[in-house]
Amino acid sequence: MRYENVCIESMGYVIPDHVVPSAWFEEQLAPLYERFGIPIGSLEQLTGIHERRWWDEKFQVSEGAALAGERAIEKAQIDRSAIQCLINASVCRDYVEPATAVIVHDRLGLSPTAMILDVSNACLGFLNGMTIVANMIELGQIDAGMIVAAESIREGQLKTIERLLAQPPDKQTLWENTATFTLGSGAVAMILSHKTRFPSRNGRRPRLLGGAVRGHTEHNGLCVAQADWMRTNSHDLLIEGMKVIALNWVQFKQEMGWDNGMVDKLFSHQVSEKQRQIGLETLGVGQGRTSDGDIDYPTLSWLGNIASVSAPISMAIANDEHFIDPGDRVCLLGVGSGVNSIILGIEW
Repeated sequence: MRYENVCIESMGYVIPDHVVPSAWFEEQLAPLYERFGIPIGSLEQLTGIHERRWWDEKFQVSEGAALAGERAIEKAQIDRSAIQCLINASVCRDYVEPATAVIVHDRLGLSPTAMILDVSNACLGFLNGMTIVANMIELGQIDAGMIVAAESIREGQLKTIERLLAQPPDKQTLWENTATFTLGSGAVAMILSHKTRFPSRNGRRPRLLGGAVRGHTEHNGLCVAQADWMRTNSHDLLIEGMKVIALNWVQFKQEMGWDNGMVDKLFSHQVSEKQRQIGLETLGVGQGRTSDGDIDYPTLSWLGNIASVSAPISMAIANDEHFIDPGDRVCLLGVGSGVNSIILGIEW
């Protein structure tokens, strides 16, 4: 897929205040660690995650999404009535019904004529939302649209701890539940617009140029979850996830006419430090933030895996930290349970 007319107007994000170290989870699970001879510190050593964030108790994800949306609107300096589509793309929802997007829409006070919907595709939801809004802009259906996502893992992690202690598992079951404790909370929003709609307001704006998608859905059982539990075959998920990313990377470069040397920055969905490093090696784009030639911007160690928020919030934070230079060719790479992948190309 290719786009000629789509720009990124702005991004906004929110990082919750409550810091939860990996060591805290191990303290709660100490009886199980002792039973199976698992050393304290294993969670951080295996994942590279030192801490993650929680929202306040009873905080709704619509609140986080709306806060991020407000920040995106403020940065864009456009009237909220100009936003003609709102997509909520988070894994977490306030309710099964109504759509979380309608609650965010109300909180933001957007136009009653805006299209409003939820999009769900595990950790890929935000990138799916970007393609839907971009397609509508390219077709001339709207001039501007917003994608939001907020994830809240507090209750799910607490219930998992409670269940594991009440019904002590075997070691394999404990490992299958470990991925739950890699998750974090946060919110992000992005406004996309037609390149001619706000030509003089912010000077140069990043352009969304296109991308590629690929799905290997025969692996849909490797990571399954409900609101209060998650079961993951981390070993096989890493292997199959790398396969789909590698093949999608080839498709992406063919579609965009790019090669590895043309990629200046890359922001990816971050699950573990091992996954991040293997991913960079698989793509052949370097070793990350280890030299002056840094290409990615890892947030995993202090934010954890924030599901649909992970890749876009890394890009938003990196932009605020002036990590991205004007003219950079940027890749936004997502991979999600299913297993499937989206890679988008942006010219900053």
